[in-house]
Amino acid sequence: MGLFGFFNLHRNCTVPVEDKQLYGLGGAVAKHLVGTIPTEKVTHLFTNRYFTGLAILDYLVSKNVYLTGTVMTNHTDGVAESFPKDTCMERGSSVSRRREDRRACLVKWKDKTSVLLLSSAFGIKPDGSCKRWVKEQRQRVDVR
Repeated sequence: MGLFGFFNLHRNCTVPVEDKQLYGLGGAVAKHLVGTIPTEKVTHLFTNRYFTGLAILDYLVSKNVYLTGTVMTNHTDGVAESFPKDTCMERGSSVSRRREDRRACLVKWKDKTSVLLLSSAFGIKPDGSCKRWVKEQRQRVDVR
C-alpha cells in the first residue's frame, strides 16, 4: 500500500501518430506515462480533462490501470448529450450513466457550473457532502 506520484511535463515530445489518432494527444501521453510504470498490480491513474476519454480508458483497463478524471464532453462518444442541461439541474445534484459492460461510469455533477467525471474505478455511490462558503449569508453551507 502506498501513494505514488509521477509527473511528466509534456513539452512537444513525440508520441506515435497511431496513438494520437486513437486516443487524442492527451490519451497518447497518458499511454506513454503508463508504459513507464509497472502494472502487475492494480494501478489507479487520476487525470484532468485533457488526458481523459473513453478510448484511453478502455486501453488502460486492458493494462490493469483504472482511470478517473474530469472529461470534456466531446470525449464521451455522445453520452454526455443524454444528460439534462445545466439549467435543468439544481446545484448539488448529479446524474450518471454506466456502460453496459460496467467498465465505465460517467457522472455529471452540478455546482455553480457542471463537471463531468469519467471513471473505470469508481461509481456514483457513496454520495457525500462538503461545505462551501456563501458570501451573501456569510456562512458555510452543506453541498451534496
